[in-house]
Amino acid sequence: MRIRAILASLLAAVAMVATACSPDSGADTSSAPKVAIILGGLANDGGFNQYGADAVHNLEKDDKVTAQVRESVHTDADAQAALRQYAADGYDLIIGWGLDFANSVFSAAEEFPQSHFLATGSADILAKTTANVETWTYASDQQGYLLGWVAGKAGLSPTAVVDGQLAPFNEVTYKAFSVGLKTTNPGATELKPVFTGSWEDPALANQATKAQIAAGAKLIVTGAEGYTSGVIAAAKEAGVATIGASATSSSDAAEVNIGSVALDFTPTLTEAVGRVEAGTFGNHGYTSTIANHGLVFTGYHRVAAAPGLPADLEAQTRQLAADLASGKVTIPPIS
Repeated sequence: MRIRAILASLLAAVAMVATACSPDSGADTSSAPKVAIILGGLANDGGFNQYGADAVHNLEKDDKVTAQVRESVHTDADAQAALRQYAADGYDLIIGWGLDFANSVFSAAEEFPQSHFLATGSADILAKTTANVETWTYASDQQGYLLGWVAGKAGLSPTAVVDGQLAPFNEVTYKAFSVGLKTTNPGATELKPVFTGSWEDPALANQATKAQIAAGAKLIVTGAEGYTSGVIAAAKEAGVATIGASATSSSDAAEVNIGSVALDFTPTLTEAVGRVEAGTFGNHGYTSTIANHGLVFTGYHRVAAAPGLPADLEAQTRQLAADLASGKVTIPPIS
């Protein structure tokens, strides 16, 4: 009888374990694809690095992936080591999030041909896909166009740029900004842009912003970088609106900043993970655009310095995306 009792207890324990592991016992993420992303900065920087991290976390929250985020990888050697580590650990998709990581991604992909990698960069990276490397970029011209399109809706003029450095990617962005601005506010004028030379110095940005305001600027166009708090401080002091800053740039951003155009990498990442699961990954490139909701206007605030902003601005930007997707609207060529 004692042996029967022991056996009964063991069988009951086995049954409990089997029930806990059954599909009906709740979400089981053990089989979800493993995704790793390597960032060049902090995952909460309010800008490019956070866009990548947020996409991974969004899928993780929905139990579509299990995720690992590696922050503040600054050297090629560190990037190479991280990529190899994740490949050796059997991660299903490994993302090098940033132009500086592209060469490291392709090198690691040659070493680990059975692993799946995603490299990011400027538009030319789309032609560099391989059997185990897919690539991604965003339409910087469309980012600028949308920013200008919204700025025009504010009805403020002149507008003036304050940024860190002039680089090929933001040169296109600001040319497209001018086109978008003229689309919704044909009479708007622009002051000569100021580039301080530093992505991280808020003091320089503060001085540059004050100079632009002294020259008559009614709307300061800027970015989501380390310098941005200086722009926000000067704009708040003068009662002038800004556009392009992240809500996390400064505690005062909500008082002066209309919003910004953010990269939403989630749709692309969802598709890439699906291709890994379907066994169709490789030789494919992605571009985030307004129409595919990879570029979205976000953080909208109706600020005192821009009283002319329409209350339904967010709905208008969604309609713009729909019209671009359908072909009803096209973006004029950016010279």
